[in-house]
Amino acid sequence: MTQEDWEPRRAESGSALAGVLLLLVGAWQVFVGTAVVCGDAFVFTGGGYWFRADNTGWGWVNLGIGLAAIAVALGQLGSVRRLTRLGTHASPALLVAVVSAMNQFFLSPQYPLWASLVIAVDVFAIWALTTRVRPGDEERDRMGR
Repeated sequence: MTQEDWEPRRAESGSALAGVLLLLVGAWQVFVGTAVVCGDAFVFTGGGYWFRADNTGWGWVNLGIGLAAIAVALGQLGSVRRLTRLGTHASPALLVAVVSAMNQFFLSPQYPLWASLVIAVDVFAIWALTTRVRPGDEERDRMGR
């Protein structure tokens, strides 16, 4: 057996795991954003925190982050032809995952369990994006650099 038999062959395009995780995060953000904008949920009711936010404004922020996460996830999965350029680069997906995790830190005093779960999924998405094969990595490994 050769070394090539032991090493998995991975595509140089987007990461499927990162795409699925970002799709989950995007769906959660859209769900929370829609609930807050429609007035079904109250995010900021007390004044005991160092930051203040309007419920409607915070809902629109969640909605925007969710839609961006869904668009980048579809690019990572390669399911929408116009968004496949987003899947070849990890930068947009990393940016969306980091912004989503930071957004959940602000939401964690009110909803600690859900915010923790979304932060964990964001961390796994960041891990999947930073450990994927980039174009040219296999050639450098074969050359021993």
